[in-house]
Amino acid sequence: MPDKTRAREIMRTKLVTVKPDANVMEVVEVLLKNQISGAPVLDAKGNLIGIVSEFDCMNSISHSAMTGVPPKPVSDLMTRDVETVGPDTTLLTMVHIFGQKRYRRLPVVDASGRLLGQISRRDLMRALYQKMRSQMKRKDGPLYLSAIYDSDQAPAKIVR
Repeated sequence: MPDKTRAREIMRTKLVTVKPDANVMEVVEVLLKNQISGAPVLDAKGNLIGIVSEFDCMNSISHSAMTGVPPKPVSDLMTRDVETVGPDTTLLTMVHIFGQKRYRRLPVVDASGRLLGQISRRDLMRALYQKMRSQMKRKDGPLYLSAIYDSDQAPAKIVR
């Protein structure tokens, strides 16, 4: 039986976000204070326009230190081409995206691009763990990944 869990059920909605005109030092302060590795960048209407990460900030600060040129605003260093998911994206689809890419987070947006929430690798891992633990309690014998499987193909088998 395919899993019915969707992004809207596991996403975080209380997010730390930044504005595109923020300077790098402001962003670093926000990331450190909130113990996060990156943040969505939103326009004035709440639309996702990018993601800024620790990596982006470190590169900008080191470039500034080496060249003496002031750090650029977030809008110049953020990643603009951000892969997103919709609120109805399945658990398995998100597992596939995180498995194929080295993303730390996937923004969840509505059809107009407004940020609704975000799913981190840890959020996804927590959801998978809970599903697998639940299945282990219900069945004897081998553990199947059918807790998240969403296809007509036979599920993979894990032997306990």
